[in-house]
Amino acid sequence: MVAIASVVIGLLYGAYAGYRGKKTDEAMMRFNDVIYALPALPFLIILSVTLSNSIFVMVGFLTIFGWVGVAKVSRSMALQIKTRRYVEAASMMGQKDSKIVLRHILPQLLPYAFASIAISVPAAITTEAGLSFLGLGDPSFPTWGQILHDANLYGAAARGLWWWIIPPGVMIAITGLAFVFIGNALDTIVNPKLKR
Repeated sequence: MVAIASVVIGLLYGAYAGYRGKKTDEAMMRFNDVIYALPALPFLIILSVTLSNSIFVMVGFLTIFGWVGVAKVSRSMALQIKTRRYVEAASMMGQKDSKIVLRHILPQLLPYAFASIAISVPAAITTEAGLSFLGLGDPSFPTWGQILHDANLYGAAARGLWWWIIPPGVMIAITGLAFVFIGNALDTIVNPKLKR
């Protein structure tokens, strides 16, 4: 959910900023830079301690911090696409900016979006697992990070209970690697220049 939501928000935000250009682009990218400069993990720790450690609140805050990188890349791609003749023709015919972005620019960005979603999943998984391991996750959801937190809490390593530690750790690593490989494969398909 974090990967899909952050990529959708980043694509729409970056494509609109890149298409509009000038002062709109400048203002939107300065806001993007402010969010980008915020340290995500300390903020997530503070928010989970003060507000709530619900998994849904965590998904929301991970989405808030996850869209900025996608917005930068989609903006630069939109800057290139808006110079193409069919986009200029649509603008000269009087189509609204939102219609041009949705109909002519976003379809060109979809291959990048699929690769970004696949690459964003491991970051969300490891962040959630890290927060859960620190005891800041949602105790009602049996996530891999929560299992590792419980193993640490009850001294599984000292007692030699390896089956409480190794399976969730290996699953986090395997899932992260799988999505990275999927993202790289999609990126190679989308960008033929990357093929060897």
